[in-house]
Amino acid sequence: MKSSLKHWRTGLLPSLSITGLVILARLLGILQPLEWKTLDLGLRWQQPEVTDPRITIVAITEEDIQNEIDYPISDADLAALVETIQTYEPRTIGIDIFRDTPIGAGYPALEKALQASNVIGVTKIHGVPVQPPPMLPEEQIGFADANLDSDGFIRRSLLADEDEFGDYRFSITTRLAEQYLAPEGVILENGIRDPETMRFGDTEIPRFQRNLGGYIRTDNGGNQALINFRAGPNPFEQISYKALMEGQVDPALINNRAVLVGYTAESVKDFVSSSAIDSDSPSLIPGVHLQAHALSQILSAYYDGRPFISALPNAIEYLLIVGSGLLGMALYRWRSRPNLQLLIFVLLLTAQLLMGYIFLTLSWWLPIVPTVAAFLLNAVLYPAYQTRAKLRSQVEERQQLIDWTFNTIHNGPLQTLSKMLSTWPQGEPAPATSRADLQQLNQELRGIYDAMQKEMLQPNKQIVMTRGTVDLDKPLTELLQDVYSVTIERNRDFFKGVLKITSFKPIDATLTPQKKRDLCRVLEEMITNVYRHAKQPTRMTIDCLCENSENIIRVTDNGQPSPNPEPPNPEPPNPEPTVREGFGTKQAKKLARSLNGTFSRTALQPNGTQCELRWPASAKLP
Repeated sequence: MKSSLKHWRTGLLPSLSITGLVILARLLGILQPLEWKTLDLGLRWQQPEVTDPRITIVAITEEDIQNEIDYPISDADLAALVETIQTYEPRTIGIDIFRDTPIGAGYPALEKALQASNVIGVTKIHGVPVQPPPMLPEEQIGFADANLDSDGFIRRSLLADEDEFGDYRFSITTRLAEQYLAPEGVILENGIRDPETMRFGDTEIPRFQRNLGGYIRTDNGGNQALINFRAGPNPFEQISYKALMEGQVDPALINNRAVLVGYTAESVKDFVSSSAIDSDSPSLIPGVHLQAHALSQILSAYYDGRPFISALPNAIEYLLIVGSGLLGMALYRWRSRPNLQLLIFVLLLTAQLLMGYIFLTLSWWLPIVPTVAAFLLNAVLYPAYQTRAKLRSQVEERQQLIDWTFNTIHNGPLQTLSKMLSTWPQGEPAPATSRADLQQLNQELRGIYDAMQKEMLQPNKQIVMTRGTVDLDKPLTELLQDVYSVTIERNRDFFKGVLKITSFKPIDATLTPQKKRDLCRVLEEMITNVYRHAKQPTRMTIDCLCENSENIIRVTDNGQPSPNPEPPNPEPPNPEPTVREGFGTKQAKKLARSLNGTFSRTALQPNGTQCELRWPASAKLP
């Protein structure tokens, strides 16, 4: 049970927490702009489609305005344009130019031209309304209002909505689709699967929902549809005003087609923003092109079965996000070679992006941004969380060790010392150790807890010594020099009469802060042993260097050895004398083994002791 709870706490719980933050960010709409841009990018990068054979744009270009006609186009010129188009027998004509009042001469001619049953005029029903051409009946009027997303880009087509008077009106896109499909005997009807949407024959237009795909709580008033923009540099045939009026047109480009008339001149500024379309002007397309894309997706769906953009149910989308987060966690917890793990990480990330693109080519909008975010954060932040949790656990364990160590010292030697000091009569001479020495020992033992507490606060950056703090970020040689100086200063009275010969040279090793800490403690112990055990030394030699492909830390003194040396080992013959192995020696040997080296503490003849730690140069050890 404890193992399961620990696995939940250190594994699934943090991963689900990170994934939960991603889901929360999505629900708050923070990821919405990124999801929109991903959709735009995927649509723009799709394979080019063939030019739509049912739609032609008659464009009034900048060159036409400069050389052929005035702006705005007069009634006479517009009438002549419509009459010329009619000579090619189009199926329907959409005039994407507002004409609520007469402009220039020729109004009677325009009135006659627009009264043809296959002409659709435009109006504007939201914001500041613009009235339609007064000579057109309601069934030949469609609004040109557009729904912009909060980033200013258009991705939705408004097919029908109520005007300011509460009357239900249709867009120019819907009216053109009605007229184009009428000869097929197809009429506009309510949907079957969704009675509130539109349907042409068996083609039901999916109605935009508030939380469709990457949208979060978006206004879905009226009848809207997400636009599946036609991919490619030439989605529609386009004819200039001049070319049409001069007869430089292939009749097949107009005959039996839906013809949209509108401005493409930059000076007119009849543009909308859309980064889903590959155009010469980045993110800007003429309004008449937008109407063409909206109409094209309806006609292409009816004739060719070209799908509308769909999204997965919300529950499945969020399951994908959770699954992607768990996949990122599983990848981190999978123990393997770092290079292989990195390769798998790149492959999984690429697979997610590629899957999103492939599904978009099939007109399915997957939640790529939140799934990739959950995967990345779990693969990157989860290790950071684990490292932090491990460090916190180490600090807690270190604190427990500190408390245990101090309690042991307090309940053992400190109590003994306190009793000795309290029962030792004042003025009575000490047999071997002075009262002052015992009092100093009492203070040093009590100071251990404070020193260990200070070191715990900087577990990987500093080593706290009795009379100083040493920075572990320093190079090892400089670090050992600092330890030497602090240790000598701590026992200044003893060492002031000792000749100190030092040799600190660069050591060839790459070590972690913990290994540096251990080496510092070993050097401190070597020097302190001279103070504790050597009798009347006059010379001490300290070597910290690299010699013959080995790193060496060595302290040698010429004092008389400890009174209780270890007995010589009879094998091999004539062994070198050794000294008793205490706690410091055991710790030094343990460190030596971790460095693939050796440690020795040897009694020299006739006097002196040498402590030496050796390990291979160029060591890169944990």
